[in-house]
Amino acid sequence: MSSTAAPGAEGGLRTRQGGAPHRSAGAAVRPRPRRSRRGAGTLLGIVLVAPLILLMLLVIGFPLVNTVLLSFQDQGVVGTPSSFVGLRTYQAILGDSALWESLRRSGVWLVGNLVVQTVLAMATALLLTRVGRWSKAARTWVLLPWVIPTVAVAVIWQWLTNSNYGLLAKGLGVLGLDGVQFFADPDWAMPTLILMNSWHWFPLGTVIIFGALQTIPGEVYEAAKVDGVNAWQMFWHITLPLLQPVLFALGLVGTLWSFNIIDSIYLVTRGGPSGASTTAPVMIYDTAFKAFRASEAAAMSVAAIVLLGILAWLYIRFAKPEEV
Repeated sequence: MSSTAAPGAEGGLRTRQGGAPHRSAGAAVRPRPRRSRRGAGTLLGIVLVAPLILLMLLVIGFPLVNTVLLSFQDQGVVGTPSSFVGLRTYQAILGDSALWESLRRSGVWLVGNLVVQTVLAMATALLLTRVGRWSKAARTWVLLPWVIPTVAVAVIWQWLTNSNYGLLAKGLGVLGLDGVQFFADPDWAMPTLILMNSWHWFPLGTVIIFGALQTIPGEVYEAAKVDGVNAWQMFWHITLPLLQPVLFALGLVGTLWSFNIIDSIYLVTRGGPSGASTTAPVMIYDTAFKAFRASEAAAMSVAAIVLLGILAWLYIRFAKPEEV
């Protein structure tokens, strides 16, 4: 009885007998696919992350939802009976010029801290990259302002700026600026607070930028020196572009962080003099715990959250470097 033969791989033959295919002894047999372990890995990841998610929902989510609900109520002291008023609280605060003025001051505070801290951190980090005994020692004590408690920072700067015996006041007196009331003058209060807060927090940016500088290969600078590039050109065309991802992240986190700072301001001026340093967080605090208008403070908080969200989106949209 004849059989039909068909050519197979490696010259082998596959025979068909009665229409049923038959593999030759040398033909490769495809292994059965094994069960994927991706599902088990995903489940393990969910189990490991779930406690953190639950903690964030408890610590952040619940207060946030409670604040939003409170903003639709008419409540004075927190915990007292209240009634639902809808959007009337938002209409009241958005029509208050004091809120918009506090947001303007918050903008000045935010931009001032961002610029001063970035310049100080960048300059200090570049100085720390120099090879030498003093540079290595400075890498340790440059963190000193960062570890000092905010209360101590407020006391130190009140002493430095005292018009009678403060070192800063005496130094300006030599330049002909006698009797400057740094925290008591509406024109000087906000700039002095920005300088004080920047002095407190710029070491954090210094550490981050210094770490990023260590990742830049030294061969890049050596090649630039061979080509006759000066120090300023190397900073502008090599260092700064390579630091863009780090500066972007630092600027985003620093912006959100600086906006919500209240302790540095409240410990020194409490929003004064004459409201010159009353930023949005200070106004929210005073509204809730001094004026006892909890619903209005909650509505201001929600408006500030929305504003910060918009600012963060705009920052990411227009300042995001290509490498991120």
